[in-house]
Amino acid sequence: MKNGFKRLICATLSAAFMVSAVSAMPAARVSAKESVGNGVILSEDAITLSENGAATFTAALGEGFDASRLACIVADPNVATVTPVAYTGNVAAFQVNYVGLGSTVAAVVHMDNPAVVAYTTINASSVIMNVPAKLGTDKKNYCELVSYEFVPYDFTYADYHDYKSTLKLQFKCTSYRDEDFRKWGCYGYFRDAAGNILSKVRLYAGALSVGRTYKGEFNVPANAVSFTLEGFSN
Repeated sequence: MKNGFKRLICATLSAAFMVSAVSAMPAARVSAKESVGNGVILSEDAITLSENGAATFTAALGEGFDASRLACIVADPNVATVTPVAYTGNVAAFQVNYVGLGSTVAAVVHMDNPAVVAYTTINASSVIMNVPAKLGTDKKNYCELVSYEFVPYDFTYADYHDYKSTLKLQFKCTSYRDEDFRKWGCYGYFRDAAGNILSKVRLYAGALSVGRTYKGEFNVPANAVSFTLEGFSN
């Protein structure tokens, strides 16, 4: 996806700007949540938007560079839009606004040199996701969430209005130390605004193997505002 997106960036910028050289950003200490690109660092490597929600992130160039020369291009504007809200020296702030369900990639790129670029993933969801670092209840056998995506619910029969979207998950086995248990599972809970459980679902993995990726797909109840998975952080 990113290779095609890079071509889109180059085509978009070359139509309006002449390319000039910009020095790469000096090495800097970054946290796990940051997206380190070629010459620019984003404060978030992934952004989650709740339905009709908004979020902000920052982009930093090297000292002495002008952040007003940064622009943001979204691969799928039907998922989210991104607009600049402030520039201060070498740092720019951007606002992300929900448009529709789905996932996309946004690129923050220097308008004079499209080689200076960093990417962030945008997930536009219909519920707030509460996801622990390690999924499961057994600290010997556990998984981690790889990705998730909300897609429109398309079942057109009698219960169409009972659900507002479908949640697709991918999760990976990252620890398998208790071989007496070849199967793994944990529960997820959709809740309404009052905290009541609307639906209880189960993530399941058979024939456990470290590094193997599994999938789950669940319908999101119409009144759900959050989804919580069982797990732990330590």
